[in-house]
Amino acid sequence: MITRIPWQAAVWRPLRQRPGATILAIVGIALGVALGLAIALINVQAVSDFSAGLRRMAGQADLTLSAPGPGFADSWYTRLSMAPGVAVAAPEIHLQAAIIQPARKAPLHILGIDAFQAVRMGQPLLPLHLHSPLALLNPLSMVLSPSAMRTLGLKVGDTLTVNAAGHPRRLHIIGELPDIPGIGAIGVMDIAAVQWLWGRGNQINQIDLRLRPGISNAAFEQKWRPLLPPGALLETPVQQGRVAADASRAYRVNLLVLSLVALFTGAFLVYATLAMGVVRQRQQLALLRVLGLRRREIIFAVMLQGLTLGIPGALLGLPLGVLTAGLALAHLGGDLGAGYFSGSALQLHWHPLLMLLFFTAGLTAALIGAFLPAWETSQAMPAQALRAGAEEQSTLHRQHPYMGFLLLLLALMGALAPAIHGIPYLAYGAIACLLFALLFLLTPLLRLIIHLIPLPGATLWRLALQQLRGAPGRAAQSLAAVVVAFSLVVAMAIMVGSFRDSVANWLGDILRADLYVQAGMNKDALLPADSAKSLCQLAVVSQCSPLRRVSINLLPGHPPVTLLARGMNLHNPGREIQIISAVPLKSLSAPPVWISDILAGISHWHLGQQVQIPLGGQQRSVSIAGIYRDYAYQEGSISMPIQEYRQWSHDQGVNGVALWLRPHVSIAAALTQLHQQIPDSRQFLIATPREIRQRSLKIFNQSFAATYALEAVAMVIGLLGVSSGFGAQTLMRRNEFAMLRHIGLRQRDLLTILFAEGSVLSLSGIVIGGALGLAISIILIMVVNPESFHWHMGFQPPWSLLGLLSLILWIASTGTMILAGRRALRHSSAVIRDD
Repeated sequence: MITRIPWQAAVWRPLRQRPGATILAIVGIALGVALGLAIALINVQAVSDFSAGLRRMAGQADLTLSAPGPGFADSWYTRLSMAPGVAVAAPEIHLQAAIIQPARKAPLHILGIDAFQAVRMGQPLLPLHLHSPLALLNPLSMVLSPSAMRTLGLKVGDTLTVNAAGHPRRLHIIGELPDIPGIGAIGVMDIAAVQWLWGRGNQINQIDLRLRPGISNAAFEQKWRPLLPPGALLETPVQQGRVAADASRAYRVNLLVLSLVALFTGAFLVYATLAMGVVRQRQQLALLRVLGLRRREIIFAVMLQGLTLGIPGALLGLPLGVLTAGLALAHLGGDLGAGYFSGSALQLHWHPLLMLLFFTAGLTAALIGAFLPAWETSQAMPAQALRAGAEEQSTLHRQHPYMGFLLLLLALMGALAPAIHGIPYLAYGAIACLLFALLFLLTPLLRLIIHLIPLPGATLWRLALQQLRGAPGRAAQSLAAVVVAFSLVVAMAIMVGSFRDSVANWLGDILRADLYVQAGMNKDALLPADSAKSLCQLAVVSQCSPLRRVSINLLPGHPPVTLLARGMNLHNPGREIQIISAVPLKSLSAPPVWISDILAGISHWHLGQQVQIPLGGQQRSVSIAGIYRDYAYQEGSISMPIQEYRQWSHDQGVNGVALWLRPHVSIAAALTQLHQQIPDSRQFLIATPREIRQRSLKIFNQSFAATYALEAVAMVIGLLGVSSGFGAQTLMRRNEFAMLRHIGLRQRDLLTILFAEGSVLSLSGIVIGGALGLAISIILIMVVNPESFHWHMGFQPPWSLLGLLSLILWIASTGTMILAGRRALRHSSAVIRDD
């Protein structure tokens, strides 16, 4: 009786006999671990640095009163600084400034402070070597963060020219801030100077409060919350960081799940490698079973093979993931192009626990890929396994298609289930169920497709098709990894393509004016009052629509929402926005507003509902007249007529103007007149709808750069699976090829057979993977995106791209089959010579 596992025969030798497949499986696991670890490192670093930056900038503050956009009157600073229980109060004002010199497209975040109160609060907002806070009182002085210094290429003593309320202002750099991770590129000035230069009057955005000993935050909040100005929030710095982090939570979770797709595909690659390996060693394992090897020892031996593939793969993936994260942070930033942490300048740090987690995930993926071949091998009867053709018979006996149908039912239930805390976890589970169902349904599907193909008249092609009809199980094992990889690539391509087309169609629908004039790339920049009026009074202009853009706190625990005051025509609001649904204006009991579909999904507001919005220091009652599609503002937007906004807020500012030209007036002629009559217009950002569309789609492509990378990695892993599975299958048929050569077939005839088999199998894999990817894309488009981001899009597959991907996969897989066939034919020739 055998009492121990013969390791050389059962574990190491099978892996050494197929070094190419072994290396490919290790690489597949390494790529999965690397991509998942890179995304996780970036996510953790972005959130931790951003939150830590907010806390450090708050100094010793216990609470913060804040409001975006115009903010609130600075009389609240006096009121709170003298309030019982307050030890120190530090006012702040925040805005974005367009930079004129040195030339830079992105705006600079300006922070106006009271230097004396900032020192008392312990805020790191003054340079360490600044001899006195009085140096910052000069209205044309500024200090920059190290990130801003590097980005702008400046040093202490240089000057910086910014656009301040339409006027160029030359500021002197008098110092450099301490290096605070997460704060990004900012400039600090005296608060009174910012109010004066940017025309903010007596408005501020934030007051940091340090309470006296013995005063609790909760008690102070409870007392002051009912008294706060409308739209202002009283929070701790920790709560501020949590709200900002929660804004990107859905994006980060989705990106992390997509990155784990590569690891999931790597598990299928291990499955294909070991499944083919145990088929090759079926007779050795059966003989060992006869000699006394027990079933659990067989399972342990194959699982140990999976562990042998997983350990080096996971170890290799760790440094590769750190390198990938470093490159992504350097080129895409902490938000990977999505805009959540665009102001953050991050430095990568080690996270041992996170690395251990992904090392374990790599091992787990390898063991999952090894379990099914191990279990199936242990259940085989030794007497049957020793007979010729036993591998195909055992495959047919172990299909368990009912498990596949059960997983499909679970996938349907998961896709219909609601999100949990705003994240569609069950929908992701549905996608996993679809992929696992493939393991149980691939052989029946492949057999069905092959039998649907009529037998050709050509002898060699008929022989190839007959061979596939006789051994669909063996072919299915080699197809598993590539079908999974291709299905995920198809799903991502359809989702991104549909989203891109939806954005393009939306842009085409809302960009109906002939020219759009903005104060600059900075969304907060204002046009000079006289320039805004002059634009609408140009002789070449038939209609104009001014736009005022401000941020307001609308929903508790949610980031600010963008309020868009537009020159709307109440009888035709669709001129400005793409309306999805609406109610008659006469049915409303309060002035009308329109909300974006994203805001509708977040707030659960409905048509006709009366809600409160903070404007002009008061809560204003408005009724929801319609819901419109808006992809521009990720946290939601609300649109209202600018006349109503000005009446309530007394804000006459304009961020931009849309111009409709008179008939037969060319764009060139309009621009000539515009520049002649408005001298400052060359500082404005003037664009046609086509230019805006091109720029917006370029930003879209940058935002989905990480998704494109995931598609590429999944495709690479799939091709590795093709090389592993097809190569192993062909090499296993050396004796068959030797026999065919013996009866008279030439080498080119055998290559023709291999080409035919590779073509049929590749096309079958493309059909099955494409159908599976189509189902996954429906879940992503109809469930995941609406539940995660409240985005709604049409279903518009990019057929040309899918066709190109299919062609690449067909060429690569068929070519791999032929290359492996040449190697097998060399072995078969040696067998004939030996005979």
